[in-house]
Amino acid sequence: MYDRNGGTSSSISEAAREERRPGAGACSLCGLPADSSPFEYAAGGAVHRFCCPGCLNVFQILYNSPDGPPENYRETELYKACLASGLIARGAAPPPRDGTARRPDPARTLAAEEYEGLSKDLTVRIGGMWCTACSWLIEETLRKTAGVLDVRVAFLNDLALVRYLPHRVSPARILERISKLGYGASSSHDPLRESQEKRDLFLRLGISFILTMNIMMISFALYFGFIEELGEGAVRLFSYPLWILATPVVFYGGYPILRRAFYGLANRSLPMDVLIAFGSLSAYGYSVFMLAGGSIHLYFDTAAMLVVLVLLGRYIEMQAREKVSRGIDELCRLAGAKVRLPSETGERWIAAEALRPGDEFLTRAGDGIPVDARVVRGSAAVDESAVTGEARPVKKVEGDDVTGGSLLLDGELRLSAVRVGPDAFLNRMIALMREAVAGKNPTEHFADRVTRRLVPSVLLLATGTALVLLLGGAPGEDAMLRALSVLVITCPCALGIAVPLAKVNAVSIGRANGILFRDPTALEKIGKLDTLVFDKTGTLTEGNFSLRSVVLREDPPTAAAVPLEDTGTPGAGPPESVFPCPERTGRVQKALRRVAAIESRSEHFLAKAIVRKAGELRIPFEEATDFASFDGSGVEGTSPSGRTSVGSRPFMAARGLDLSPELDRSARSREAEGATVVFFGWDRHTRGFFEFGDTIRPGSKAVVVALLSRGIDLWLVSGDSRETTGSVARELGIGRWAGQTLPGEKAAVVRRLQGEGRRVGMVGDGINDAAALAQADVGFAAGSGQNIAREASDVALLTDDPEGMLRAFSLATLTARTVRQNLFFAFFYNALAVPLAVSGLLNPLWAAFAMFAGSLTVTGNTLRISRLFRSRRRNSPC
Repeated sequence: MYDRNGGTSSSISEAAREERRPGAGACSLCGLPADSSPFEYAAGGAVHRFCCPGCLNVFQILYNSPDGPPENYRETELYKACLASGLIARGAAPPPRDGTARRPDPARTLAAEEYEGLSKDLTVRIGGMWCTACSWLIEETLRKTAGVLDVRVAFLNDLALVRYLPHRVSPARILERISKLGYGASSSHDPLRESQEKRDLFLRLGISFILTMNIMMISFALYFGFIEELGEGAVRLFSYPLWILATPVVFYGGYPILRRAFYGLANRSLPMDVLIAFGSLSAYGYSVFMLAGGSIHLYFDTAAMLVVLVLLGRYIEMQAREKVSRGIDELCRLAGAKVRLPSETGERWIAAEALRPGDEFLTRAGDGIPVDARVVRGSAAVDESAVTGEARPVKKVEGDDVTGGSLLLDGELRLSAVRVGPDAFLNRMIALMREAVAGKNPTEHFADRVTRRLVPSVLLLATGTALVLLLGGAPGEDAMLRALSVLVITCPCALGIAVPLAKVNAVSIGRANGILFRDPTALEKIGKLDTLVFDKTGTLTEGNFSLRSVVLREDPPTAAAVPLEDTGTPGAGPPESVFPCPERTGRVQKALRRVAAIESRSEHFLAKAIVRKAGELRIPFEEATDFASFDGSGVEGTSPSGRTSVGSRPFMAARGLDLSPELDRSARSREAEGATVVFFGWDRHTRGFFEFGDTIRPGSKAVVVALLSRGIDLWLVSGDSRETTGSVARELGIGRWAGQTLPGEKAAVVRRLQGEGRRVGMVGDGINDAAALAQADVGFAAGSGQNIAREASDVALLTDDPEGMLRAFSLATLTARTVRQNLFFAFFYNALAVPLAVSGLLNPLWAAFAMFAGSLTVTGNTLRISRLFRSRRRNSPC
């Protein structure tokens, strides 16, 4: 294998071996001994030796860099990352004892090459795919290409996602492999080329349609005997115009079909175009043969009409694909927008991908914001509906974050780029949507398998039909017509689009309504769920905890609550009319200072509320050391005041801190009212607790009622106490709950329910509930926002509105029902039509119309999803 700089790792000449550079006994990359290593690479007139396959592959990537080989390989970021991960200079096979050369073990080399950091992803825009068999052919061809690790082709949006090793195969080689199959391929979104492809199809369809209408008029005159009085010779002369008119229809209009059929056969594949090509060429060839023999029984009309109907069906499919893929295309246009950069001479425009974090740019009314940014100056209203589905203005002021994909409605903002390129929210969403579209669910895999097997089966059936008729003494014309009818009627065009068209439509509709389907199998699974487990905080409740009061343990043991609004600030003291005890205020401030020191090291939302309240009250807190977090149950650390523990009731007991009955009763009374409490203590005693307040989201009760009416069993789980969780569950109308559950225990709840034979969905925040989301049959991440790339969920709900759950259920059930209907139409149509074709009751012309009607039925039925979904949403109880 040769690289573009002239290197090869598999064919090293003896002359090159003699030109080894000094120090050849050491690895050319990491410097470790490599005297007897079999890993070699010839480049730049010298042979480089490596101690392991990792060093070999990393060297190849760096040597073949578009910017040229680096001056110092060991100073590159790739080398440092691979060294830190243990990919290079580790795990090499020991050299042979006899000193003989040994080639690398392919399995070991591949394992090293697949390590994250060596492979790259390539998105390819493919033109000319007319059926799912086309996508299968491209996938299989690329999988057989050396250096390609994985490939997924999405027929509906003409994209291929290719993971490859850049030192083994180049993007140009990948595009070349696709082009040799007869398809257009480019590594970027090219609207001009896509428009040209559509115009080309429309032109072929238009010319073919006009010529075919003339063919049909002449054919009708011949069929119905309108010109018989002119004599047999004159009638025969009318056959030549049919031949002349049909030839450009078959070979110009049908050229894309014939080309793909040829390339499919050349690659030992049978796409659906093979059936159309066989049918049209058979009718055309038979007619030419009969014309040469002087017969007027010709079928040029069948050949031409078959091509026209296929072109018309695929033009309608292309329109439908554009419509259902419009959501992804809109996001791509937003991500590719330009931005204004302020300069000394005024302003200049640059592409969004040229921005770097920290770059400042200007936006004015009507401008799109293509990257995640922070407001530096100004205030304005923005529309975030392109990414959240909520069409309402959101006010942004200095210091606020703005999500990429938003539209500025009024005013002017100066923004600082925060996340750009692949890390930007918009680009992450595009990548996830493309992965969802390219991925296949079980039903789609089933349809693909049937489609691939149906084409050779149809060819055998058509051939068998003709042979049986001929052996039975039937006329050759009758045998040919029946075989031709079988070829045409059983073309699985409708079956090929039955599932992917519905899936892409659902993904696009979901995106427009704030629902991101990360896993396409979720569209099938959601409708089968019978149990739904909600995490309490941030899903059905606001999740915006406010620290209401501090309750202290008194000596002798009592419990005294201190409202935080009355604690005052250092040196100010509390209002005497409200809180007359300065001594107790001082104790609260000391407790808050000591606990805030520990919680400042924690990322938990309750910890942040404590630290935020200390800042609001201007209470300085100490520096904490020896910090430890205990899996969601509590934290512990040391400050100048001593060792402090903060957490739940069981956590305090586990740390050996006693809890007085008075303090426990006070905490339970608040928990029974729906409050959340966090205990703190030191020196073997629980010294008090913080009381936090949270509120139920508007619409949560209506969502619960709607889900219960669907027959879904609901659970509420939370890390909060059992009393708090039970109080919220009762208020919402949820009959089952589990409180004081750690993240791992939430996954155990889901696992236990699944063990009872249930299909379980989990709704959580997508981060703390990762284990439960991954365990569930379908994981829903609620209020995902900009965390969409790091959740273990199947479905991301991009807004905090609980109704998003109902919308996801409604869309998934609509899609699943539409897929079942499409498959029924496709199979029923073939089951009914094939016997008619074999028996001779259906001639080839009517078979072509029936095939077109089948594809049109599936396309029209799929496009109904959007209308039905809007109707359901208008009638939603929320």
